[in-house]
Amino acid sequence: MVIIAYEGKSDEKFLDDLLSEYELQKDAVIYYDFEGKDKLFDINHRYYDEIKQKHLSKIKKMLLIVDADNKKDPNPNRGYKASEKKLQEIINNLDFDIVIDYYIMCDDKKEGNLESFLLSVLDDEQKECIDKFRKCYKYDLTDKWAYNTFYKQKKEPFNFSHTNFDELKQKLINLLKD
Repeated sequence: MVIIAYEGKSDEKFLDDLLSEYELQKDAVIYYDFEGKDKLFDINHRYYDEIKQKHLSKIKKMLLIVDADNKKDPNPNRGYKASEKKLQEIINNLDFDIVIDYYIMCDDKKEGNLESFLLSVLDDEQKECIDKFRKCYKYDLTDKWAYNTFYKQKKEPFNFSHTNFDELKQKLINLLKD
């Protein structure tokens, strides 16, 4: 058994779909939705206690997944580097005698979230279409809005063999490898 801990609701469905796409062993995964990045970064969160008490004896590995977010956000744990630093701190401070790895969801510029990551794997024509729409629309449109508006119900536009998936795919393979 392994654990995948993440920060948001949409992550579990995405990860479950990804495990199916790569034909990885989904039934070996226990999911933990921490309901927020700051909660996942809280070493005293009740889920860490629950994992230690209920699952630690039977799990071999754990993967923590968070969004990079935007480094301009005033929260000190936002941005790729800050998120990476905090994840390493959490891993070091957890008293778990298992392999713990992490993955940070972001676009090609190491910013954003799950939706930014998914938009980064669209083909150039799709990206151009979204960029044109953003330019002609007078309000700021986030990647989350673009994804939820245009792509949330569709799996087809996403190329799961795109190179942007390589690192996450390898981490999932390593997580589920004996």
